[in-house]
Amino acid sequence: MEEVQEIQKQKNNIEKTQKYQEAESLRADDNLKDIEVVREKSNGVLKRETEILIPEKDLVNENVNGKSVEILEILKSVPTKLPEKDKVIFKNAIFFFSFAFSDFFSVLISHLISRNFFGVSVDLFLSFLLIFLISLISKLYSKNFAFWDEVLRIFRVSITSCVIYYLFESYHSRVSSILYFLPFFTLYLAFSILFRKIAREILWVVGVRRRVLIVGAGLGGQKVLRAIASEKHLGYDIIGFLDDDKAKHFKSLGKFRGKDVLVLGSTCEIWNIIEESDVDEVILAVPSLGDKALTAIAAHLQKFVSAVTIVPDMFGLPVNVETKQFLGEQTILLSVRNNLANPLNRLIKDTFDLVLASLIFILILPLFLIIAILIKLDSPGPIIFSHERVGKGGKKFKCYKFRTMYVDNEKILEEHFKKYPEDREYFLKTGKIPGRDPRVTRLGSFLRKFSLDELPQIINVLKGDMSLVGPRALIEDEVRQCQDYYMEWAKYIKPGITGLAQIMGRANISHIDKNILSIWYMKNWSLWLDIIIIFKTIKVVLKTEGAY
Repeated sequence: MEEVQEIQKQKNNIEKTQKYQEAESLRADDNLKDIEVVREKSNGVLKRETEILIPEKDLVNENVNGKSVEILEILKSVPTKLPEKDKVIFKNAIFFFSFAFSDFFSVLISHLISRNFFGVSVDLFLSFLLIFLISLISKLYSKNFAFWDEVLRIFRVSITSCVIYYLFESYHSRVSSILYFLPFFTLYLAFSILFRKIAREILWVVGVRRRVLIVGAGLGGQKVLRAIASEKHLGYDIIGFLDDDKAKHFKSLGKFRGKDVLVLGSTCEIWNIIEESDVDEVILAVPSLGDKALTAIAAHLQKFVSAVTIVPDMFGLPVNVETKQFLGEQTILLSVRNNLANPLNRLIKDTFDLVLASLIFILILPLFLIIAILIKLDSPGPIIFSHERVGKGGKKFKCYKFRTMYVDNEKILEEHFKKYPEDREYFLKTGKIPGRDPRVTRLGSFLRKFSLDELPQIINVLKGDMSLVGPRALIEDEVRQCQDYYMEWAKYIKPGITGLAQIMGRANISHIDKNILSIWYMKNWSLWLDIIIIFKTIKVVLKTEGAY
């Protein structure tokens, strides 16, 4: 009899252990204790028979700004339906094959053009196989990237494929120069970017999108909305927000692809929204909850959506943070580096500036001469205007521009204030005059509109005073107003002709915002970032955005 009781006891222990196995996956860390979950699958329906018990001191009664955190109720519920795996697999397959075919057609067209116009004979199968495998490793067929991140990855694929192909071919043939294959791989780079963009638009139209729900409608959540809205290339479709502040419910917090993005309700409605809207990814933009709660919620949600993203409270840290993980350990290290502190990086930047500025100067020299003649014909005075600015390490230099104002501009300004005294206060606050500035010549207005007045700063770059891309060139009064923190970063780098301030508002943003953007640039500098800013500057100038 005792043996039977012992067997029954062991059987009960085994059953109890099995019940706890799934609960283990919900443990975010050692503080989540006493979790008991029993799940039954019946026609795709999940039933939860016991609730998650979380230490009261950590989560249940946690308050944020004096308010009860209702979001923690997410941990006490599950969706009524399991995620449809077939639909997820189908969507991923469509995504994969769309970009694989884009690469195939890019390789095919590049092959035909390079063979017929450049006399370059490249093995079609081998070149596509190389590009396909390297793209696969680079996750170009499985992940969404921001446009410029994707361009960088495609560029790396193109360069790597070119080098490997050259090594393979040069071993079997008399091809002695890698330049022989450059036309093909350069064409591939251009066509791949183009066809991928077309493929993304087609996928969006047919409904293959990554549907995103943002939990938290505070400043963090709204920043996420603006960030995603600025990167349509990601293929995200924002369903809306969830927030426990009832005053925000059903209000629009911004627009995405022309539609209002609303706060759909409280966080307790998350499962209904996930099921009804077929949500793929949940973004947790509630850093005020704390690490324990966020980790627990993310671990719980992870079972029912394709991805969960946490927006951490890392204000002030560079965004080029690298993560280091350790196998089997619940530890992640965030590595932050100052790229500009590395002398090699500064040498690379200086070399890039010198080479590109020399090429630009040669190309614009005819335009330079034409503008100089027009300035002389338009109004009396010098062609070049110079103003003292503060550069790297506090060194002062003369910053050059084409003259866009009349020589007696101060007299003209005083006469304007006598006629329109209300403009004086506005001018003292903003440094601008409402409407057309009477000090600016007719040609000067045109030059400013397209930033052509700044072309002589190429000479500053060649002299070593400035960089093509960098923080703003400050006048001495602005330097005195800047905080030591700004100047501590500014000692590493020369001021630039263009920068983040120029591509994100130009004259439409305040000096404080310009300095914030300059600090962001200095913290996150990379050569690729400089290239992105140069291309974006061309776009902004042609559209005359924020010109003054």
